[in-house]
Amino acid sequence: MKHFLTVTALILTTATSSLAHEAPTEHKGVSVFGRDALELGAQIPAMEGFQLRIRQVKLAPGGVVARHDHSTRPGAYFVIKGEGVIDVQGEVETPVPVGTAIMESQGVDHWVKNTGKEAHFFVLDIVPVDQ
Repeated sequence: MKHFLTVTALILTTATSSLAHEAPTEHKGVSVFGRDALELGAQIPAMEGFQLRIRQVKLAPGGVVARHDHSTRPGAYFVIKGEGVIDVQGEVETPVPVGTAIMESQGVDHWVKNTGKEAHFFVLDIVPVDQ
């Protein structure tokens, strides 16, 4: 009986933990500014049709960048101010304190949440010109 209760408690804890990490589907408290882009074809002929895109993103306390994927593009961001957590591929939430650089390869599926005061990120990615 004791073994049954332990297993049941483990299952309930796992189920509750899974529900707690459900990926958000909408942005919350996000502001984007300082945008610019550079078409890469003139710089690197093999990159014709792609652009290097840069922007700053601020997240209010409790703010969220909703779940999204990088199925067509790599990206990177740097935490300038604040702290948060990132959940990649639906795995464990990982802290991202100020000064953290994150590289996002093609195929990454993730979301970010601000767990402190205002958070500020510098974001860079390569995307098709039409995005």
